[in-house]
Amino acid sequence: MIRPTPLTLTLPRAFRHTLHKRFASSSTNPDIPKPRSRGAKWARRGAITGVVVTGLWAYDDQFNASAVTRSLRTAYIGLLCTLDYKINFSPSKADQIESLHERVANRLKWVIDTNQGLYLKLGQALGLQAALLPKPYREAFGHVFDRAPAVSYDEVIGVFQKDLSLNPLDIFETFSEEPLASASIAQVHKATLKPRLGGEGEQGRVVAVKVQKPAIEKQMEWDLFSYRSLMWMCERLFDMPSDAKYVSSQMRLETSFTNEANNARRCAELLAQTPELKDDVYVPRVYGEAEGCKESDRIMVMEWVDGCRLNDRKQLEKWNLNLRETMDLAISTMSAMTFSWGFIHCDPHPGNILVRPHPTKKGKPQIVLIDHGLYISLPREFREDYCTLWRSLFVLDVPKIEGIARKWGIALDANMFASAILLRPFQVNKHKKKDQEKIPEKSQYEQQVELKARMKKMLENEQLIPRELIFLTRCQRMMQANNQLLGSPSSRVNLTARWASIGYTNSLTGSRSLNSVGLSTWLKDRFQAFVFRFTLSIVDLVFWFTLQKQRFLPKEKGGWEDKLQKQFEAMAKEEFGIEIDDTVFLG
Repeated sequence: MIRPTPLTLTLPRAFRHTLHKRFASSSTNPDIPKPRSRGAKWARRGAITGVVVTGLWAYDDQFNASAVTRSLRTAYIGLLCTLDYKINFSPSKADQIESLHERVANRLKWVIDTNQGLYLKLGQALGLQAALLPKPYREAFGHVFDRAPAVSYDEVIGVFQKDLSLNPLDIFETFSEEPLASASIAQVHKATLKPRLGGEGEQGRVVAVKVQKPAIEKQMEWDLFSYRSLMWMCERLFDMPSDAKYVSSQMRLETSFTNEANNARRCAELLAQTPELKDDVYVPRVYGEAEGCKESDRIMVMEWVDGCRLNDRKQLEKWNLNLRETMDLAISTMSAMTFSWGFIHCDPHPGNILVRPHPTKKGKPQIVLIDHGLYISLPREFREDYCTLWRSLFVLDVPKIEGIARKWGIALDANMFASAILLRPFQVNKHKKKDQEKIPEKSQYEQQVELKARMKKMLENEQLIPRELIFLTRCQRMMQANNQLLGSPSSRVNLTARWASIGYTNSLTGSRSLNSVGLSTWLKDRFQAFVFRFTLSIVDLVFWFTLQKQRFLPKEKGGWEDKLQKQFEAMAKEEFGIEIDDTVFLG
């Protein structure tokens, strides 16, 4: 069919103009063809965009573990929360501040629950900081320490085939299809070794096989970027430094099982060099190339050890294990790591510290350390300062305490600084009480603006603050919570201080004899040693009286750690304006 030549090419210009006007105005004439409307063009473009977006989403979902979709979801919520704060955090809406916090906290909670995977681990990092945030955040992040959903056995096989070009049953005699435990990054299956694996006499030995969830590999970099973006937003909203880069770098290491295996082996070596602990603390054996087991960054094989969680009081009592001996061992282990080794297990929650009856010492407990993915190494100078700080708190060396605080860029009142390190109320300087007029109650907006200003003042030089303090504080609080859950059987502060003193003594270089340091320094050393021992004795005596009071007055609720925590919370609120509620550590 021959297409007709358009009339506009043959008719005069004036006539064409007239004809065009007529056609344009003849919308009622069905015989006249209408030009394509702008709405149709936009509909066509929208349809094409929809097809492209759907295709990209399907590709991301099937081949990229939804990594981009998860990040876009996070970006949307982050932008929404930022705008919400910018618009609604103002003096004119002071009565709506609580609702604002609740909206933002619920959005962040939704992102974590929807994205799952590494977001649960990132949510735990946010949850640990939520202790200093408004109440809605503490409530929103309290669930992130619960058990994470597991992946199917087919996905586990996929990890084995991709990393080792083998199926689980090519390596193991038996392998449980259902995981016995599932966390944010990996899940654990029970298996038995085949002949010739694990070394002589290891045939049929039961092992724990830790398998990383396959989506983590694809999602990790996107998720860590999203985490850093969220923390950047929190920094701007709350004026609180987050050290997101440092934390995310540690999380990246935590996803490497080769790194975890090396950490476990090094921990076992250091325990063997610590006479006070080597027989009573155990690290399960890791099976690697030396034992004929193939190693992978996403698969790790460990010795299976039966035991109960550190906070399982009923089982400990059923085994007739002394609660104080058990908790003393756990606290001593973390303290030795901190003050003597400078190599610290940074996830000491009850599920990672198991307890079993001692294999050779009847009636005694043995601590079993598992999950060695998250460790930090303390630089020598920082470890020496930290040991010195703890010892100085007990000998009341105020200039030394204030000097270390300034060195770390922390402009805190000496009393509050000491209390924050010990996680108990501690007075270095006695405040002089002044008669003050009753201060009128402030609105939530005024309180939070004042808190921001105080945080800025406290962290006067953020770059000087040792990043290791993030994890050290977390470890201290977790061990305090473990002690609380068992009814506070151990004098945590004193036990930690004794290990700090050991670390302090080991850090001293050169002789401290009278001839070497002179009479003045020698006498000062002797006096401080006396004050240190005397202070520990007094605290031990008070602790003993508290235990007796609990024993004979059962109506009295709460143990030693509970009372210290309440006093510390009251001190933080009264002297610094911070409302602390970190019950998340009790999970």
